[in-house]
Amino acid sequence: MTEIPEHLLKKAAAARAAKAGGEAPADDAAPAAGDAPAAAAAAPAAVEKKKAAPAPLPTLDEAVAKPVVDIPVVAAAKARKRVPYWAATVLALLPLWGVIYVFSVQPPPAGETDPFVIGKEVYTANCAGCHLPSGAGSSAGGTGQQLNEGHALETFKDPLAQVYWEHFGSEGGARPDGTYGDGTPRNVNDLTANMGAFDTLSPEEMAAVVIYIREEMNDATPEDDPNFNSELFAADPKAMAALVEEVAALKPNDPDSVSTVEGAESN
Repeated sequence: MTEIPEHLLKKAAAARAAKAGGEAPADDAAPAAGDAPAAAAAAPAAVEKKKAAPAPLPTLDEAVAKPVVDIPVVAAAKARKRVPYWAATVLALLPLWGVIYVFSVQPPPAGETDPFVIGKEVYTANCAGCHLPSGAGSSAGGTGQQLNEGHALETFKDPLAQVYWEHFGSEGGARPDGTYGDGTPRNVNDLTANMGAFDTLSPEEMAAVVIYIREEMNDATPEDDPNFNSELFAADPKAMAALVEEVAALKPNDPDSVSTVEGAESN
């Protein structure tokens, strides 16, 4: 490195001082020629700023959430036992059960235990086509036998004998010789049309229609049929239905076996 003469350094210092309007520095104030490079090197170091630390890079790791402490009301609600699913179903069906219970303890509507109401409905739907609504039957142009004006009572002294005939019809309700009933002799060969078997009627319907024919169309009284009448039906329809079931369980073509049923008039 080439050393700068001292006198040149002084001139340069004097020129700078004159330009700045000050006095020229003293000789001993001038830096030594050997110190110039060190001062020049130190200047940049003095003004160099400290670099900031780099920002942390983003990460895919989930931050650990701080636990949230519930207030007492929320904590109590969470700790309370929940209603099981099956109990919810039971609770939803309670109103329906209540309605069913109320109807089960209510007395049946008027007419549900009245054999004349039930019997007329059954007769109109199943018998009136052949025997006519009045029961006049063949005497008034019908194809079925006459049932009114005492004819049914003459043929069937026992109402259970009439049940047997209506349940099995002319094919199964007559004896092998063709006769049927337990009163005035009748024969299926004299019929203008075959009597169908009404074994599809419920026991209550069969009991009601027999009572309707006997008491409504033929003016019979409960005293005439002490074991099978409208008063007994109204008081206990199931008891009358039980007698019908016993008759229906008998063998066909044996109307005389009706007398073996407990409750038959011949007993």
